[in-house]
Amino acid sequence: MVADENEEREERKADGAAEKAAAGVQLVEDLVAQVPGFEDAYESHVCNENTVLPHVFFWDVVQDTVRSYLAEGDVDGSDWRRVLAFLEEKTLRRVPGAIEVIVTSFLYDLPYQGEPGYGIEEHLGPTMKERYLQLRPWYGAEGPDVTGKSAA
Repeated sequence: MVADENEEREERKADGAAEKAAAGVQLVEDLVAQVPGFEDAYESHVCNENTVLPHVFFWDVVQDTVRSYLAEGDVDGSDWRRVLAFLEEKTLRRVPGAIEVIVTSFLYDLPYQGEPGYGIEEHLGPTMKERYLQLRPWYGAEGPDVTGKSAA
């Protein structure tokens, strides 16, 4: 009886992990379909990795989005406003695998105070802003900068 319960629990865990992974891949594919400018990065990523690794791919998403915000990106590249709007919509849906990618591989990697691109966080939608504030509760308060020195 106990072995059957443990086996069933492990199957549920595996099913949940597979669903989360599929949701992360779907997030990437939806982003590429909805926001022009990520097609080349996606093709390169799939070619190099032989699959879609959402957290790895989102490193490029953050970099391209910040470059666009700074007006340093490719004119045919992604538009930071479209990226933020897309991710806000996906955050509202609260799909577990997609939320993990957005929070840990996008919001977490946004620039800190003193880094190029800091300020993009002011343009986050309310749902993403809430998540961002959970990651950086000191945001907006006068306190230590990225070097740990007091801003005052």
